[in-house]
Amino acid sequence: MSRRVARWVIAVVGGLLILLAIIAGGGSRTATLRQLVIETLAERLDSDVQLESFSVDTFPTVHVTGTNLIIRHKGRKDVPPLVSVTAFQLDGGLFGLFSRPRRFRTVSLTGLQINIPPGFKKDGDSEAAPPLTDGTAAIVVDRLEARDAALTLIPKRAGKEPRVFAVHSLTMKPLGRAEKMSFEATLTNPIPKGSIKTKGTFGPWNREDPGATPLGGQYTFDNVVLSTVKGIAGNLTSTGAFAGKLNRIAVKGSTHTPDFRVNVSANPVPLETQFEAVVDGTDGDTYLNTVDAKFLRTALAARGAIVGAEGVKGRTIQLHVKIDQGRIEDVLKLGVKGDNPAMTGALALHADMDLPAGPQDVMDRLQLAGTFQVNDARFTNAEIQKKLSDLSERARGLDPETHATHVASNFDGKFRLANNVLSLREGAFNVPGAWVRVDGTYGLGSEVLQFDGTARMKATLSQAAGGGMKSVMLKVVDPLFKRDGAGAVLPITIRGTRSDPKVGLDFGRVLRRE
Repeated sequence: MSRRVARWVIAVVGGLLILLAIIAGGGSRTATLRQLVIETLAERLDSDVQLESFSVDTFPTVHVTGTNLIIRHKGRKDVPPLVSVTAFQLDGGLFGLFSRPRRFRTVSLTGLQINIPPGFKKDGDSEAAPPLTDGTAAIVVDRLEARDAALTLIPKRAGKEPRVFAVHSLTMKPLGRAEKMSFEATLTNPIPKGSIKTKGTFGPWNREDPGATPLGGQYTFDNVVLSTVKGIAGNLTSTGAFAGKLNRIAVKGSTHTPDFRVNVSANPVPLETQFEAVVDGTDGDTYLNTVDAKFLRTALAARGAIVGAEGVKGRTIQLHVKIDQGRIEDVLKLGVKGDNPAMTGALALHADMDLPAGPQDVMDRLQLAGTFQVNDARFTNAEIQKKLSDLSERARGLDPETHATHVASNFDGKFRLANNVLSLREGAFNVPGAWVRVDGTYGLGSEVLQFDGTARMKATLSQAAGGGMKSVMLKVVDPLFKRDGAGAVLPITIRGTRSDPKVGLDFGRVLRRE
């Protein structure tokens, strides 16, 4: 054999030996790296880790793939896995593979599902354990990328449906160090439906209690379709900032809705709000510290909570609402049918609002109870306003034909709204010379009026007649309508509809002298 042939044989055999060594080493690295991935995730997340398949390709660059990764926080099987991934791939260079810690440029996730469980503590624990701060993990990734993922907030309350967000894109960097990670994400909020874009920082991860993990950042909430909440409509946008921990996030922001409307009236009004709230990011419960809202010429302040209910889809809203300087025509435009509100005037209102969770229309679920006061009120219906002015003149014993004025009135009382019906108690209505007290109901949908009350006048019934034979004849019945030596006291009824009210005398109560 010539020396040249010998060299070729040695080269081929050597190459085969090197190839066998690479193959054998690759298999060894696969097993080692697989175990390292499992141990790193288990230690950093304090979780049990399952991994179905795992492979390593080192040529021309390092390419690691795996399927069906399941991570259960503290091994819990009473809730869905903390993280599940259908498939993933790690990409990097050879130097990163052999470095300590192992370093990869990117990890790409397919079928990512994140389930944030409700926080819990071990018996005897007074506070949640601090986040992990013991240095860099055995594997570090510069950038995480995920598409078409899902984030589910598991509620604390039994029977309450989880809140699921479709995460269209998510990037985080870096992973594997015990430090804050920056993130950017776009997702869809389920109800009301809209697009959220957010960026900020997250971590370090708290192994003992994921809900205690810090985060902060900014958000925009666009293309919000309020009609996904049955009973209201409009297009909302919101911007703001947030900071805190996952189970207690302080949020400060604003909303803009140029066409907010309640379906019962369908009248659009521009609505602006500024708010400060605390959100439990583990289940979506929101506690509103302050809400300052303005629509048309009315400003209101509110505080309260938006929380889930056991066994019912959706959330219950409980608020205390206060209007100190508002306009009754603005509120009527929002809640009553028609383009022309029945009344104008200055409004003050204090009320407690309860909107239980459920699939029904908002107005069918809405409950309101409180007090109101309307000053300098005038009816927009010219005929009704004329009758009111006539009443004022006659109640003072004046001739309405010579003294008629468009008088203003004041109105106050206690109210309750439930099942689409407005109930009024201790309603007090007064104009110069007359005082009216009424109790009854008004159907917001049907617009049917059903009120009973008493009208007191400064003048007697004969004086209110304005003189002439009619006044003389009414003097006979004046005693029937007098109380306490004052003017006439008339038991009245109000029936009909908002557009066609009928005011009458309750003769039964007159005869009974109630």
